[in-house]
Parts: sequence; structure tokens; C-alpha cells
Amino acid sequence: MTALDAAPPAQLAHPVALDASQEAVLDARLGPGAVVLGAPGTGKTATVVELVAHAIQVDGLDPERVLVLTPSRRSATALRDRLALRLAGPASVLPGPLARSIASYAFGVVQADARLTGTQEPRLLSGADQDSDIAELLDRGELEAVLGAAASPGPTWPEHLGPEVRQLTAFRTELRDVLARLSEHGWGTDDLRAAAARLDRPEWAAVADFADEYRDSLGGARLGQQDPAELVRAAVGLLADPHPAAPKAPSLVILDDAHDATPSGFDLLAALAARGATVIALGDPDVATNTFRGAEPESLTRLAGLPTLVLETAHRQSPTLRALTAQLTSRIGAAAAGAQRRARPGHSVEPRGDERSGAGAEAPELGGPLLALTASSPARERTLIADVLRERHLIDGVPWSRMAVIVRSGALVPPLVRALALAEVPVRSTAPGRPLREHPAARALIRHVDLGVGRASLTAEAATELLLGPLGGLDRVDLRRLRRALRAEELAGDGARTADELLVEALAAPDRLATIDHRVARRAARLARTLARIGERHAEGATVDELLWIAWDDARVVERWQRDAVAGGTTGGEADRALDAVVAVFTTATVIVDTVPEATVETFLSRVLDSDVADDLLAPARTTEAVLVTSPSAAAGLEVDVVVVANVLDGVWPDLRLRGSLLHAPLLSRVARGLPTGDLDERRLVLEDELRMFALAISRARRQVVVTASSGEDEQPSALHEIVAEASDDRGPRRDGAEYAAPPRRVIRARSLRRTVGQLRRVLTDPRESHDRRAEAATALARLAAERVPGADPDEWWGLLDVSTEAPLFVEEETVGLSPSKIESIERSPLDWFLDTIAPGESTPAMGIGTIVHWALESLTQNAGDDSELPPQAADVDEVWAAIEARWNELSFESPWLAEQQHRLARRYAVGLADYLRDAAAEGRAAVAAEQRFAVQVDRVQVRGIVDRMEVGADGALRIIDLKTGRPETNAAKVAANAQLGAYQLAFADGAFDEALEEALRPLRESGALDPAAPVTAGGAVLLYVREGKGDQSYREAVQAVLDDDALEAFRERLRLALAAITVDQLAGPRTVGRYDYGSLAHRVHRVPPVTGDDS
Repeated sequence: MTALDAAPPAQLAHPVALDASQEAVLDARLGPGAVVLGAPGTGKTATVVELVAHAIQVDGLDPERVLVLTPSRRSATALRDRLALRLAGPASVLPGPLARSIASYAFGVVQADARLTGTQEPRLLSGADQDSDIAELLDRGELEAVLGAAASPGPTWPEHLGPEVRQLTAFRTELRDVLARLSEHGWGTDDLRAAAARLDRPEWAAVADFADEYRDSLGGARLGQQDPAELVRAAVGLLADPHPAAPKAPSLVILDDAHDATPSGFDLLAALAARGATVIALGDPDVATNTFRGAEPESLTRLAGLPTLVLETAHRQSPTLRALTAQLTSRIGAAAAGAQRRARPGHSVEPRGDERSGAGAEAPELGGPLLALTASSPARERTLIADVLRERHLIDGVPWSRMAVIVRSGALVPPLVRALALAEVPVRSTAPGRPLREHPAARALIRHVDLGVGRASLTAEAATELLLGPLGGLDRVDLRRLRRALRAEELAGDGARTADELLVEALAAPDRLATIDHRVARRAARLARTLARIGERHAEGATVDELLWIAWDDARVVERWQRDAVAGGTTGGEADRALDAVVAVFTTATVIVDTVPEATVETFLSRVLDSDVADDLLAPARTTEAVLVTSPSAAAGLEVDVVVVANVLDGVWPDLRLRGSLLHAPLLSRVARGLPTGDLDERRLVLEDELRMFALAISRARRQVVVTASSGEDEQPSALHEIVAEASDDRGPRRDGAEYAAPPRRVIRARSLRRTVGQLRRVLTDPRESHDRRAEAATALARLAAERVPGADPDEWWGLLDVSTEAPLFVEEETVGLSPSKIESIERSPLDWFLDTIAPGESTPAMGIGTIVHWALESLTQNAGDDSELPPQAADVDEVWAAIEARWNELSFESPWLAEQQHRLARRYAVGLADYLRDAAAEGRAAVAAEQRFAVQVDRVQVRGIVDRMEVGADGALRIIDLKTGRPETNAAKVAANAQLGAYQLAFADGAFDEALEEALRPLRESGALDPAAPVTAGGAVLLYVREGKGDQSYREAVQAVLDDDALEAFRERLRLALAAITVDQLAGPRTVGRYDYGSLAHRVHRVPPVTGDDS
């Protein structure tokens, strides 16, 4: 499905009163024609409409003899609607569209000639097809594999354009641009070779050879297909030498937005003029936005033999806006034009009596005609834009459709559209739409078929993509559970395969998941069956739409998406777009099958997934009463009350990177036109293009321009933002030499019901607020709840439900088991301890690495357990690292860069652990136990845990080691009070390790390494940190001294107090979790935090 561009809504085009300079243009229809220069807002398009109306209704000219051209399809569509409305009447019957794009008219000329001569009718070569053809020719390896010795060696490319560069999408884009410009200027490949030799441009010679090969090799494969430039050039030739039976040339030809026309477009005008047509071209070289496609604004002033007229009044703009536009355009080279820059402002809002005089009085209700605003981050900038738009609509009464947001390029449009939609601002876009493969629902559907038929390999990444996609139904927590379940089964069977391998196997074998009885496994099994069915039907010869239907039908999401779509809201909008995407996929499949009879399933998949130039687009939803978000090139012809020019950042707007730096297509155009190139300042030309786009953007506004940027460590407002800031009322002109300071930041206020409800709830639930403010918030919420505003009624507030039980967590006399690591958690917050107990968090990669490092220590300790001498032999770094590497594949990371980062960190752990084991051996300490379980009873409390390592020295002192992979905590007071180490020392003192130690120490005593009669004494407990060291050491120790009898009794009392804190009817804990309390963020979900859209 090819999406039509979302054109601006049609406007009624009633007769308008023209000024004297516009009347002069109407008179030009009676002569040979004219070149009309007009600044933004001078009424060029309105003049075109009246010019056509006078020619048909006053002069009696046959509508078939009137032709209105525009450079683009979008502007032609908008102008066509205005002409139809202007000419509508009881007796008016139009033969067809009066306004057409240049390419559309050229296509009609070539098509008519083909029908008269009996030759094949032309077909437009799409960008995707041309890109695919070019990619095939550039891939010499594939050509040689197919053609063998018959394959030509191909062009000789310069060294800096090696095979790696030629594989880039950017290179193919530039190559297509050069080929198009050859057609634009009517150049052949010999002309290009001559220019290459003259200017020492070997890349042009290679392009000439490539162009010859391109036409020879693919001319037969795509018979009759031509790109737009070739069509226009062919039409020029046919108009110069028409067929005797060809239709008559039009009598009146009007070109609107002529500044965006390419050289072949002007040649088309010249050919029509040579056939006797009156030609009138209207434009403004200062606002050309199509130069990157080969448009040459200065060509407008060189239409041979035509007088130049200038429109004198900028009806759209007030004095301040007109002055800003003139200031910007004055920095652009005149290009034989410039007279249009003297246009007078056409309107000014009279100031109220209480308003100060000056430019700011032109739009007092909007805060002045110019605003330059900054935000602290890109996200805050988007919030700021939404706030400004809502304020203009809700407070100033500006309709949504009378506002627009303009960004530097089309790539910036979709993120801003999504952000504004989430902020409850209705938006529409002139973007041509998203490629189907970029929409999650469409991509998921296509990838089901891609993997099912075997065109793409089923890898762990592909399996994850399907399971987490819109049709898979799993989230990341579900996926982690599935991987853990598969891994547990593998370990139970003494297997060693990784979770990635098991996941791929599960989706490749539909019955593999039958042994896991869980909803997550059942969903994954359904996906596996779907892939298997697709593979089977493909083998039977099913068409692509049949395979797509299998994937769609098996997903079972249609009812939920339909329900969400009907419900509306943000979720409903997403469901709408998902359903549209699915329909678009089926439509695209049908179109490809119908238009390419030999197309296979693989053809469809390659077309929609692999092509770098997407022709199959998902059109944006069309709404009229919405804010338009667009780029400068798509904003031509637009007029609104308020324009927000966003993301005006240094390096973004202006973007001063040179265009065509690989093949130099812009330079080729200058050479073809005979312009000097010796002292060419390419960066200056780029800056002028950026100024043109910025001037066009701000000139779309009738009442106010708002320019926004983010200002932080990584981005700063650009010089264009500074120009607007200096011209606005927010601050005076900058003194010479003074450093630019961004304007004050605007305070974000609630301009939507959702944000208002959030702020009111925050005030009501904050005990720090005054009684009066909380009462006012309660009253306002009651009013909103009565109107059924979502979130206002306390019955909908999460956290206000009745408790499920008030019974104590433990009954009387019940033994309560505690982990040593959780004692301090109880002391901090019994409530958080409870939440961690009943709703433990999922394991993270960092936790998995810690487990593996502990296992490495255990395995090395067991291997050293046979040593019966002191000092024992220590493991080196390679042994520790080998132990870690042996289980590394068990871990799963969300991205390759994270896996690499954690891999480097694990190496650091290995170094720290190996160095500690070396030092322990050197000091004569031997490991006597690892991962030793214990239990110790204190009244009703039973402390149960596992000790990482126990060591004994030659003096018989036992040290208990707790291995840590986190950041060191070595504060002496905190270490002395560490409950985990205290629990270990209590266990040793109460004899919990006696039996294990007796067995472990026997070899040492029998060998004489330890005195058989000497008792084992307490040697304290140690936190061993292997993440980072201090000084020359790669590890750090935090030692808790030996606890004496008083300290042990004090610890027992801590256990009794912890027991008392959790054997109660109501657990205590903080009411809220602080924003920067990162250790407790997992508990936020169980609280009722302040609710608001944004902080002010």
C-alpha cells in the first residue's frame, strides 16, 4: 500500500480582494507571461486561484487549455481542491484536475504519445525498485556468481569508494541522485566523463560507466519503466517534436512554487512557451526547500524573455514577523532576485489601551508575536511544546488546526507526533507514513512468515523478537520465567545447553514445551505451532496472504485490539494503529501478487523487509481538527495562526554538514549549468539552504512564532534560536561581545484533565500542604469525579482497597525462620521486608554473575580441600577465570553491549578473587569449608543461611568469609554492626559448624599442619569485596572483630527485636519512597506515590 501524503485540509477559495501588485499578475495572462516574485504570505497561491478563475470565467478560456503545475504532488492536491471550490457553480463542469505536479503532467504527455504510436506505455520506476536494481549491480560478487566469466569487471571506482562504502545506503542514495541529475540536465554519460576529466573527478567517470551498465543490464528487465526525471526529460522532447495527432498544448500555463522546480521542470515550461503558451511562474527563491532534490531557486529569475513582477504586500505577517523573515532572508545570496524582500507587512493587531506600544502589542493575548523558549532536556522540550499548544487552544481559543509544529527534517516528525499524542494534543502529520516493517504489529506479522518459511534463521534474537512482539503476548518478565524453566529442565537432565539454545529449540519443536505447565509456556507453544503450520503450508504452495492469515488468526489478538480501539484513549489509539498496520500488510501482499505475477513469498518478504527505500507505507491517520507536525519541505503553502519551530539546536538546525560528499551531485548541477566552481564555498551554500528552510518555517505563522530548544550538557540552542530570542520581547538585543544566554525557561502548567487530576491528587495526599489547599483540591476532585473524569474518583485510586486480612503474619509460638541477609531489612522497614518476601524481584544479570563467582570460589575451595599442608597452594587468575567462563553461557543479557560490559566486570572479579586466594595462602590460611549451610536458634527465631567460605590459620583461628561483588562498604561502625556477619559469628559460637569443621580439619591435624590438641578459635568475620581494591590490592576486606559474650548476647537481642517487628498485626514502614532512594525503588509499585504529569 502506497500512502498518499496527508495534505493540508482543503480551504474554501472564494473570490478575494487583490492588491495592485496582484492585479498586475492577472493582467499578465493577456501577454506572453511573467515571472512573479513574492515573499512569504504575499498571496502567490491566492493569485494563482484568481488567475485561473479570470481566465476561465472572464476570458472564456476552455478549462482544458489551462494548466496549473506545482513541483510536488502534495501542493498539487491542495491547490486542486482550492481551484475546484473556487470554480464550483451550477454550470461549471471541469474536464479533470486543473492542478498537477510536473511529473504527473509529464507522465500524461509520454503516455499519450505511447498510445498514439502504439509503443509500450510508461511505468513509473519506484524508488524501492531502483534502489534494489542499483544494489544488485554494485554487488559484483553476486553478479559473478550468477554470470560467471560473462560478468563484466564493472566500473573502476576511486580508492576512497571501496566495496564497503558502496554497500552503504547513503552511497546508493547519492548514486540515484547523480543519475537523476543527469536526466534533469539532459546530460549523457559522455558529458559526465568529459566533466570528470576536466575537473579531475574520477568518481564521475565511474558513475558514467555504472550508468551505461545500469541501462544495458536492466533496461530489458524493466521495459518502459522510467524515473520521474527521465519522464520529464522525455516529455520535453515530445513537446518540442509532437506527434501530429497529439493534443493541443495548453494556452495558459501557471507554475506555483516555482522556486522548488528542477531544471527539467523549467525546460518543460520553455517547451510549452515555444508551443505558444502564456507562462506565468510564481515563487520566492528565499524559501526553496527542494534543493537537496536538485531544485535550483535562482533558475526562476532566468526564464528567458519574461518580465518580472513583484508582489508588494505580505498579507499574512505582522510587522515583527515580517521583520524577522526579512532579517533571515537578507543573509541569503540574492541570486538575481531580492526585490521580493521589500514586501510590506499586511496586518497588525491593534494594541489594547492597557498594552505597551511596540512589536509585542501585535498579539498581546498570545504573549507577543515571538517567543524563544528553552527546556532542560529534549523530553522536557516536548512537554513544553505540548503546554504551549494546550495554552493557545484552551486559554487563547486558537483552534488545533490553526497551529503547526515544524522540525528540521522528516525523521524528527514521528517521535514528536507520539510525544504530543501522549500529552493529549490531537496531532496530524504530513509525513508520508512509516514503512510497514517499522510498525511493531506489521513487522511481527511479516516476521512470523519470514521465520516460518525459513527465509530467515530462527535464532535466539529472532525468537525473542517474536515472543515479545505484539502477537507473541509475552513481556520481559514472562520471557525470563520461560528461559529459567527451560534451563531448570536442562539442568535436571544433566544437560549443558544455554537458555538461548533451549529457546530456539522450543520454538522449532511445537511439542517441546508440553512438559512446562504454565501460561507462559502455553503461549510460546502456540507460537511454535504457528511457525510449523506456516512452514507446512508454504511447502504445499500457499500464497503469502494465506500464510499471513495463519499468523494473524493464531495470534488471537483481534478481539482485544477491537475492544481497546472502541474504548479510545491512548491505548485505543495504539490499537487503531496496530489494526491499520495489519490491514496494510494484507493489502501490500495483494498488490504485489496482482502486479508481479511471478512474485513468490520470498519476493514479498524481500520487498517489505530488506529494501532500504520503502514504497509500502502505513499512512498516518487523517484528522482535520488537529495540530500539524511537519518538516519545512512539507509546510509549503501552509498558513496557520501559531507556529512552533522545535529542536532548534546547534548541529541540528542549521545542519551544516556538506551534501553529496561522496559523489558531489550538487557540484555536478553547477557544472551542467555552466556556473563557476573554482572558488565555490559549499558550506556557504549549505547555510543558505538551512536559512531558506528556517525562513519558510517561521513565515507560516500569522500571529505568533514560538522557537524551542533544549539546553543542557549535551545540547545547546543554535544561532537561529538566538536570532529569534534577540528579536522577541523576552530580552533585548545582545550587546556586542556578550555571551549568548538562553532565555528563561517556562514553567510547565497543567493544561489537560489528566495532568490536572494528577496535580490535585498530589496536593490532596501531601501532608505538607496547607489545610486550605488540600480542601480546595478535594473540592475540585469531587467536581471532576461528578463529571466522570478518569482518576478523579477516590474509588479508582490504587491503594485504597480494603485489606485482604488483618491476621498476624505468624501465629503464636511458631518458629520464624530468618535469613542473615534480611535482618537489617527488617530493622529498616518491616513492611519492605514483607514485600520482598511475598513479591521477590526477578533475578538480574548482575545477580547471576554473583552466583557464578560464588560457584567459582566454591569449586576452587573443593579442589583445594585435598591439601593437607599449610600453607596451601593458591589458584591463579586463569583458574578463577576458567571457572567463571565455564558457566558464563547460562547468563542472558538484553543487549550485546551490556554482555560485553558485564564480561569485563567479571574479569575484574576474577582478578580480585585470585589475588585474595594468593594472599590467604601466603599468610598460611587454608579453606576448610565453602557454601556451608547452618541453622542457629534464638527463642522463636531460627537463623538459617549459607557461609561462602571458612578459613583456618596455623594458629587455629577461624575466619568466616562473605564474598561480595558489589561496591565496597568499609565504614568501621557499619561493619561492626553488620547483621549478616554477626549471624555467622553467633552460629560459630553456638556450635552450628562443629560437625562440619571436625571433618574438614581432620586431614590437617593428621598431617601435623595443625596441633591436634589445639582448639579452633574464633577469628572474626570478613566481607570480601572483589569488585575494586585499594592501593596495590585488587580486593578489599571489611573485618568484623571477634564478638565477645556481651556482643553475642546483644546480637541475640537484635534478633528478638526483629521477631517482635514482624509478628504483629500491622507492619511498619515508610509511607512513600523518596525519588533518589534507589535501594527502595522496587517497593515504589506497592505504595501510592504522588500522581502528576510533570513536576513544575
